[in-house]
Amino acid sequence: MRRITTILLILFSLFIGDACAYAGTPAQKRARAKEIQMRKREAAKRKAEKKRAAKAKAAKKKRIKDGKPLLYIYTYNLKTNEPLPATFVTAQDVNARPNRKPKISKATDTKRSRVSKALQEGQYWATAAKTGFFTSDTVFFRHKEDEDSVKLYLYPETRLTFTVTDSLTGRPVVANIIVRNPSGRKVMQTTSDSLHSTIAVLLDDRVPFYTVDATAVDYFPFHDTINDPTAFAGVVMNPKEIKSFVLHNIYFATGKTRILSTSEPALNELYQFLSSRPTQRIRIVGHTDNIGSDRSNQVLSEGRCKEVKQEMVNRGIRPERIEIEGRGERDPIVPNTSEDNRQMNRRVEIVLL
Repeated sequence: MRRITTILLILFSLFIGDACAYAGTPAQKRARAKEIQMRKREAAKRKAEKKRAAKAKAAKKKRIKDGKPLLYIYTYNLKTNEPLPATFVTAQDVNARPNRKPKISKATDTKRSRVSKALQEGQYWATAAKTGFFTSDTVFFRHKEDEDSVKLYLYPETRLTFTVTDSLTGRPVVANIIVRNPSGRKVMQTTSDSLHSTIAVLLDDRVPFYTVDATAVDYFPFHDTINDPTAFAGVVMNPKEIKSFVLHNIYFATGKTRILSTSEPALNELYQFLSSRPTQRIRIVGHTDNIGSDRSNQVLSEGRCKEVKQEMVNRGIRPERIEIEGRGERDPIVPNTSEDNRQMNRRVEIVLL
């Protein structure tokens, strides 16, 4: 009896040892649990894929039975050949009555840049549109196979922004602007305003050139060719029968000839005018109000003219193209009866020679 008990104890000890050995360390237990979990996930994934495949097969079978094979329409950037998401696609039966609701009228998704729909077999047309792109060509196709695919290509627009200005003063001009393509068709027709006179037009950089025409009251007509939109300098209108103009926004230190830094835009306007007309000669005429003596105002006006001339010479204008004349207080344009009037009389005038 004692011998049997001893044997049983030995066998029990061996069984417990094997069980402990099988259990392993905590790290081994975690690894086994992770492996089991991964197997379960893979099995669930295979099951879901099988279920989706069966569902897709059943849907395809039903589409074919109903005579409505699936159609995919993809959109691409014609310039880069990249997929173009969020593009509005329209597709319609070629035999549909006018104003009939399109068969497809929705935007492509962001994942595959496509739209899909089960449609009856037949002849269709499709087109696509997106902000910043030219509308795609209309594509005609026959839809008869399941999972037919149609590709639409859109070309990006080139945005050209330019100004319409006076050649003498650089100020905005109210003008009628027409932009045409090489065939003479109008791409844009608009009117510039008198505040900032900035025009924006959308061009196709595949077109070799565009022409720009501008007309305005009291200005000569403008005509130019746009070969490179990035190099177009804008519309510059030349006024008719203008012999002189006032250089606005030119400021001097009080009672002195020194030009203030706030006059830089006005000086640039004059420089641009002289640069655009390399043979044009001018006379800079200075005027003052009636504060101070005649002699001091005469000297002041002459000195200010010299300063303006020197600024032009410093910028590269030949000095022989510029004459100066100080008129002091002799030629007021309004009575010197108020500060506003005196401000108007303190001016620099440019006379064309």
